[in-house]
Amino acid sequence: MKKREKTRQLILDNSWQLFIVQGYKDTSTRQIATAAGVATGTVFSHFPNKIDILKTAMHQQIDSVIALAQKTDQHHTARLKLRHYASYLFAFYLQHREFSKALLGDLLWHQSYFAAQLDAFKHLLFAEQEYDETKATVMMDCYFMTLIQGLSDPSSCEDSMLRTLTNKLTLLY
Repeated sequence: MKKREKTRQLILDNSWQLFIVQGYKDTSTRQIATAAGVATGTVFSHFPNKIDILKTAMHQQIDSVIALAQKTDQHHTARLKLRHYASYLFAFYLQHREFSKALLGDLLWHQSYFAAQLDAFKHLLFAEQEYDETKATVMMDCYFMTLIQGLSDPSSCEDSMLRTLTNKLTLLY
């Protein structure tokens, strides 16, 4: 890994820790720079703003959550695979509710950032059956609306979100 890549990862690692401890809103780019041991300008040379730091950090975290879920995935249908992965992802998003909401708010208008990750996820769901783009897209719509509704309701939990998603997916099959 080159020095620039190491510095970028150092910024991401430290920002993630600060977001967890202080919250996304209460973490400044100056605090991120201090924690990473770099100048504030260095942070901005890697990321144009704080939301881009969050997007990149969340992208990495989501990849890790999916990789963890993949180790225990023994399902053969896209519907069951989505439920399996959603259980891991919903738990992650609920654990980090504040910055998950900030991320989703930004992504509504900048969907291209996660397009490749989302496309890979859709194909992962259909790994053991013929890929159906329309069905995969509708499944993602169900997943994301369930996620948004769950994050918006302070009383929601992983189980209630999974039940809601299951009910929606049942209509597709």
